[in-house]
Amino acid sequence: MAGFDSLKTLLVLTVWGACAPLNAGARDTGAVGNPVPSAHVHPQAQPPSQATVALQRMARSSLPFEDKRDFEESKRGFVAAPTYTEIKTARGTPAWNFGRYAFLDTKEDFDSIHPSLQRQAVLNAQYGLFEVVPGRIWQVRGFDLSNITLVKGDSGWIVFDPLVSQETAAAALAFANEQLGARPVVAVVYSHSHIDHFGGVRGVIEEADVKAGKVQVIAPVGFMEAAISENVYAGNAMIRRAMYQYGMLLPSSPFGHVDQAIGKRASSGTTGLIAPTRLVAKDIEEIVVDGVTMVFQNTPGTEAPAEMNTWFPQFKAFWAAENITATIHNIYTLRGALVRDALQWSKYINAALYRFGPQAEVMFAAHTWPRWGNARIQEVMRTQRDAYANLNNDVLHFANQGVTINEIQNVYRLPASLQQDWAARSYHGSEEHNSRAVINRYLGYWDGNPATLVPTSPRDSAPLYVEMMGGADKIVARSRELYAAGEYRLAIELLNKLVFAQPAKPGRQEPARRRFRTGGLPEGKLEPAQQLPRRCA
Repeated sequence: MAGFDSLKTLLVLTVWGACAPLNAGARDTGAVGNPVPSAHVHPQAQPPSQATVALQRMARSSLPFEDKRDFEESKRGFVAAPTYTEIKTARGTPAWNFGRYAFLDTKEDFDSIHPSLQRQAVLNAQYGLFEVVPGRIWQVRGFDLSNITLVKGDSGWIVFDPLVSQETAAAALAFANEQLGARPVVAVVYSHSHIDHFGGVRGVIEEADVKAGKVQVIAPVGFMEAAISENVYAGNAMIRRAMYQYGMLLPSSPFGHVDQAIGKRASSGTTGLIAPTRLVAKDIEEIVVDGVTMVFQNTPGTEAPAEMNTWFPQFKAFWAAENITATIHNIYTLRGALVRDALQWSKYINAALYRFGPQAEVMFAAHTWPRWGNARIQEVMRTQRDAYANLNNDVLHFANQGVTINEIQNVYRLPASLQQDWAARSYHGSEEHNSRAVINRYLGYWDGNPATLVPTSPRDSAPLYVEMMGGADKIVARSRELYAAGEYRLAIELLNKLVFAQPAKPGRQEPARRRFRTGGLPEGKLEPAQQLPRRCA
């Protein structure tokens, strides 16, 4: 197992896209660095290569940065931000830090961050209390990976998606009560079965009040089964993979953790769950709670196995759960989960577009920021509907022409008509790994080649590859040439053999670390937030 352990350590402690690895002495200061690594970055970190810098600058001139609507919407309705900078657990450890991304407040264009990702990171850095519907709906954003939403009923709050941790959820509710006037929580709605949408529930309600019938907990049908499946059955493996996918051990800096696409990052507090008291079972189901009418739209198999949107007819407001945010999402999430149905996802968005879209004046969600105005809402809904539908249909078209699961990531591209639309950008998901997921959903992981059906384990085959390539020194030398030319993925492919063949060999892992840091930047298409492995988004 030595090879596996070494590679696991290598991958966890390194990132791609010129982000720096974390070591035991790294400090999460949020300080802005120069193009060369500074004190808060690993001492062996390298500045972006010339190939990376050239492609970053090309991206700045090719994307529609003149479109400022997202910036206006992310700030709209701002009420207040907290004066404190940290939320702590009962043990005194930090659960959340508001200042760790202060480096994004500068106007500097960092060559260590893809321009598109930096834009998303700046937008997600807004935090505080925001009014969504005057006098009726508010969100506390930037207190965790997800948003907590407060709907004002006749006597109390209806809380949607109480964050990851009870500490951040309690702080968000207390801050809203301080600004708006204290009200009891009369109901909690879980939009879906991921922990960042229910984990903080014990920070906003008491289970005794639920059992006494004072508080309702509403969720989509299948919620408990899905939550158990994703968090228990493969929980240990998923936690390890999530740590790597989301770069949870990285310090926040221009060379480290920048953003998590749908929010800044997950909090580090106490999680829990209170079982639902009412399940929404119908495709469309209306429930009135505390004078507020909510029309739920079940959307199973989209972003989660159990998920639902909500329409508020009294307020002309559409809650899109996590089905429509400010990024194209994962069809296959790298932390590990069942492959999602891109076609069904597009159909549910289409159904919402025609049922609720014509009346909606605001669309808000469990992540990122709202959109206002009917034309704007319908534009975003159509864009994301078309992106998911095209992903499914075009990938299957290529598959039927003979393109395999090991080739599709280099073939499929979003249509040119959508490539310049910010609502179709793939920060959380990516065209590359999502396209492979579509083939896996329909055809499975095998590419039809008998040689790949029962492959040898990497640690068994790697020594032979290294021998046949002339040894470690030749591999390292060639990988340096490829790296200098911006051929990052080829450099990684070579070095990956060496890491498995000689996992404990002194001096062999650092070249691999450097290549893995830029491994998400394939030649000709620099989009760090979209590539494997996930590190800063």
